[in-house]
Amino acid sequence: MITYRQISTHDREYAVEKELRNRVLRKPLGLMLSEQDLQGEDEQAHLVAMDGTGTVVGCVLIAFTEKGAKIRQIAIEERYRGRGIGTKLMKGAEQIVRDRDLGAVTLHARQTARRFFEKLGYAAVSDVFIEVTIPHVKMEKILFDHAS
Repeated sequence: MITYRQISTHDREYAVEKELRNRVLRKPLGLMLSEQDLQGEDEQAHLVAMDGTGTVVGCVLIAFTEKGAKIRQIAIEERYRGRGIGTKLMKGAEQIVRDRDLGAVTLHARQTARRFFEKLGYAAVSDVFIEVTIPHVKMEKILFDHAS
């Protein structure tokens, strides 16, 4: 059974979340999370997925701006992929954004993950660019229109 919970950088799960992000997102590229990568994370929202033992098996980070929110990173343990955890984390992240009365979410999707985000309603709003050594595209989803 997978449970979902918002955590802070002061919770014990944060260290496991950082290790998961480093192992899943950075190490395969020959990189490591740096202190610069971690700056400002105490002001960001962290949503984690935990297995029945309480181990973090997935996470998503959301950074906030005056105009909206940006999904910074989403990572799922390899053996837990394909079970809908990423989708539930993204839906939870979108709810956190809505709860702050922000109407739009952006993200920089790896080209390999682009279809996942398109299935969730995100649309590409940029050409392909290189970030952390690999191709990405900026994507956006309008959650609601403030003018309405």
